[in-house]
Amino acid sequence: MLKSATLAFLALIAGSTVALGQAAGSGTQTFTGTLFDTARTGCGGETKGSSPVGTCPVTVCTASFGIRLADGKLYKFDEGGNAKTAYALQKSKKAGKYVFAYWQTGKASHPVTAKVTGSVTSDTLNLETVQVD
Repeated sequence: MLKSATLAFLALIAGSTVALGQAAGSGTQTFTGTLFDTARTGCGGETKGSSPVGTCPVTVCTASFGIRLADGKLYKFDEGGNAKTAYALQKSKKAGKYVFAYWQTGKASHPVTAKVTGSVTSDTLNLETVQVD
């Protein structure tokens, strides 16, 4: 009786550990996708092709970033990731050119892409590194 109760308890603990590991994500991963502004929605036709459908492209004022992956998944960045992305965006000549042109003309014609590493918690990407193209 004690042996079967002990085995049942160990199985319960093992199952809980597996479930917790799956919920927390599988560690650091690398993602590539299109950046978007998570604070804005409903941008018009002037942004067609420059950001994922239903999102707005990054601007010179963007403070909250997200990334859309090729499979359509959307992740928002954590607070530290937002700061890293803003800095990387400032340092990227190509992306800076696209963002500045959008600011000048009000029309965004090119997506801003990035390669990021981090761990996923729910719908948030806890960013470790970011490289803006």
